[in-house]
Amino acid sequence: MYSLTRSLFFSLIILFMIPFSGIKSQVIGLDLMTEKDHISFPYDLEQGFMIVDVKLGGIVPLRMIFDTGAENTILFDKELAEVVNVKFERDIKITGSDLDTVLHAKIARNVMLKLENCPVVSRDIIVIEHNEFLLREKLGFEINGILGGSFFSNLIIRIDNRRRKIHFFRPEAFDESLRGYTEIPIEIIGNKPYLVADVATVSAAPTKTKLLLDTGAALPFLLHTNSDSNLVMPDRTMLGTVGFGLSGPIRGVIGKSEYLKFGEYYYENIITSFQDVHYSEDTERTLVRNGILGNLLLNRFDIYIDYTLEKLYIKGRRRYNRDFDYDKSGMSVLAFGPDLNQFMIGSVINGSPSAEAGLKPGDVITKINGRRSSNLSLQGITGLLSMKEDKKIRLIIMRGEEELKKEFRLKDWYLPTGQFGY
Repeated sequence: MYSLTRSLFFSLIILFMIPFSGIKSQVIGLDLMTEKDHISFPYDLEQGFMIVDVKLGGIVPLRMIFDTGAENTILFDKELAEVVNVKFERDIKITGSDLDTVLHAKIARNVMLKLENCPVVSRDIIVIEHNEFLLREKLGFEINGILGGSFFSNLIIRIDNRRRKIHFFRPEAFDESLRGYTEIPIEIIGNKPYLVADVATVSAAPTKTKLLLDTGAALPFLLHTNSDSNLVMPDRTMLGTVGFGLSGPIRGVIGKSEYLKFGEYYYENIITSFQDVHYSEDTERTLVRNGILGNLLLNRFDIYIDYTLEKLYIKGRRRYNRDFDYDKSGMSVLAFGPDLNQFMIGSVINGSPSAEAGLKPGDVITKINGRRSSNLSLQGITGLLSMKEDKKIRLIIMRGEEELKKEFRLKDWYLPTGQFGY
């Protein structure tokens, strides 16, 4: 069960950056295929992210997010690049996940990377100068970077979410049966796929919106409310942190949209993150999208993305349109410690069940519903906080040297009976 929590919305990174290019002897993407027409490799699903194993310089193991919503491959740890003597060409500035904060990074040319079952290939990558935002603690697992669209451009990719495998196909040799799939035209901009969908946030006629297909965003659905005057925010929402990225917390609200439809698939009353975007003065790009279809929604489908012909083929898995889980406690939880199996409350929203129970940021959770927190994962804890309304949550916490018992019942603040929100 993967839940949407305000503390861990987990759209890890949405980056717009200064474009760069390098001289390549082979066509990017096709160099992953060697003489083969089809290759595949597994991925792990962690907190809604697709995590793949990559070797840097052929020797240093990395855990990276397979991210269709990012243009370039990005390494978070400069120290890892220095281990394999990566040569940096020049400094650049990139825009962080809040689309406002400017981060310092370096371009590294011709870096050797190896994806499982693929040959070693050379890529230009972005290396973050200073990563000070403790993503490991916020996400609850180790992550070294993202594998962006330019890594696997010029291919047809299949994301088989039932078997948790990613497939690459050479376009000219593609002969897969697409029976039962819905074909949807997409637009590839900067190695990122966009589709047009009908969206209604309140009781009104649906609006045509351009949405990014973003496997690097562990949420169902996000809208930029200031991108179109028809995207009116619903009355009942929760203000808080809708995610974390390299630039820190991403502020916004969470509510429900009345309608979302793409191809033959649609959702009613879908949980939605709402975020206004504002570009920094250092950013020259303009926003080309109205929102995001994130991986918590996309992993309910079997998907082919044809980057050459700009087409999406999609088939819903069983119960693809069931309700999404989301936090009903009003608090965020952070993991810490060598094994990331210790947990601390990061924030508490005023008026929420956790606030009414007297919980405070900095409280360390030692037990939850009778289970020692050291035997749980961050994903397990957020799952408990996303269970059905009125579920009792019992905590034992340490506040300094004092052990305290706290309890509260989960509340759905989007229902008419909700007691908090604004």
